[in-house]
Amino acid sequence: MTGPLGRAAGAVCLLAGLCLSMSASAHRLPMGMTTVTYNPVTDSVEIVHRLHRHDAEQAMVEVMAESGVDLLQLTVQARLALYTESHFQIATVVDGEVGTPLPLQLLGAEMDGDYVLIYQELPERLPPEIAVRDDVLRDLFPDQVNQVNITTTSGIKTLVFKLDDSWHKVRLE
Repeated sequence: MTGPLGRAAGAVCLLAGLCLSMSASAHRLPMGMTTVTYNPVTDSVEIVHRLHRHDAEQAMVEVMAESGVDLLQLTVQARLALYTESHFQIATVVDGEVGTPLPLQLLGAEMDGDYVLIYQELPERLPPEIAVRDDVLRDLFPDQVNQVNITTTSGIKTLVFKLDDSWHKVRLE
């Protein structure tokens, strides 16, 4: 098609293509998701951290001081799990103050598509009020946001960690 109508149609196609390519290359916000759920069958609390593979690999490049880090390698998954263990805590709350960290046990990690899952467990129930600290990747990426969803009998309690957040207290009952 030629003439004004053809040029207009071409301009619309060019503009649509530019918009699509811009949205496809838009920067994805680094975000971690953690779920904390009581399992009545095992009488324990299951903790699952979900990180995007790209973010986790970049973090392991920094932590391990090596290039070419690949999360398909079990040793890299293990290092990420140990890093996560040292950057996530649940503690008791005593008289409104953060108390003793609870004894979370590291179970392991695995790949799930574009994500890596890190598993922890607390072999007991959570107390009625807890404090949570989630610094996973936040020491490496200033824009990192971590969301923690805690399943309770009254619904899901959501905590969001960003910037210089430290402990968040939450009543579970």
